[in-house]
Amino acid sequence: MVLAENPVTARTAARPVVAPAPAETVTDRMAPAVTVAAGADVGQVVDIMLRRRAAAIAVVDEYGRILGAIDSGEYPDLFDTTGARVAGTARQRRRRERRATATAEELMAPALVVPAAWPPARAWAALAAAGARFAFVVDELGRVIGGVTVRGEAV
Repeated sequence: MVLAENPVTARTAARPVVAPAPAETVTDRMAPAVTVAAGADVGQVVDIMLRRRAAAIAVVDEYGRILGAIDSGEYPDLFDTTGARVAGTARQRRRRERRATATAEELMAPALVVPAAWPPARAWAALAAAGARFAFVVDELGRVIGGVTVRGEAV
C-alpha cells in the first residue's frame, strides 16, 4: 500500500518557519537614567547632575523605585556653573539658602513615568499630552531603568 502525500503538509514543510519580529519597545530608544537616593543632599544632587550632564534626575527609594524627579530647569540658581548668580531680593536669598540644605526628596516634583513595554510612539504621545520634556522608563516593579525625551536625547 502506498500512502499518498498530503499536499498541505508537503507545502508547509518546505518553507522555513520564521518567527515574527519582536515589536519595538521604549527600552530600545531609552538612554540610561541618572538616579539619586531620596535622602541625598542638594550638593550631591547638583554634583551628580553636572558630572553626568543630566537635565533631570530620578529620585528613588532604597529599592530603586521612582519617587519623583528633579529638573535642572526648575532650579537655575543651583545649576549655574558660570558663577554669575544674582543676589536677588531678601526673599529669593532666603529661598536659595533653604534649598542649599534641602534633600532630594524636598526638591523633587512628580515624575512622568512610562512602562518599559510601551512602544516608543505611545511614550512620546504621553510626553506630548503631559507637556513634558522627559519621562523615566520603569520596569514592572516600578524601578527606574532609563529615560526618554521628545527629541531622543539623554535625560
